[in-house]
Formats: sequence, structure tokens, C-alpha cells
Amino acid sequence: MTTAAPSRTDAFYDRAPYAEGFDIGYPQENLEGEMYKYRCLSCKRLTTDINGRLENHAEDCAYRLLRQAQR
Repeated sequence: MTTAAPSRTDAFYDRAPYAEGFDIGYPQENLEGEMYKYRCLSCKRLTTDINGRLENHAEDCAYRLLRQAQR
């Protein structure tokens, strides 16, 4: 008897309905002096403000513009 290989755990957000609902693949940077605060590398908005939503990035965010062009 063979067992199936474990599924990729990082593929969770690639499946519907999450693929349409969340966008967390953007490049991030740590805020200097803040251990647990991160922000988008392109638009500098905090990840807690973005909250996994593409529309919460700045309107001129390079990452947001690229992702919208891919849709």
C-alpha cells in the first residue's frame, strides 16, 4: 500500500475562493525597529492595512498595477 504525497501547504490560497479573495504574495519589508510590523515593498502600506486585499494597496503601487494587468 502506498501513501499519497502530502499536498503543498502554500497552495491553499491558490484555490477558489481564496485565489480571488486574498493576495498575500507581494514583496514585503520589515519596519526598522519594529519586530512584527511589515509593509509592502512597493507602496509602503502596512500589511495590517492591506489585509490581504489587492485594492488596499496604494492606487499607484507597482505591485498592484502589475497584478491588475495580469487579470
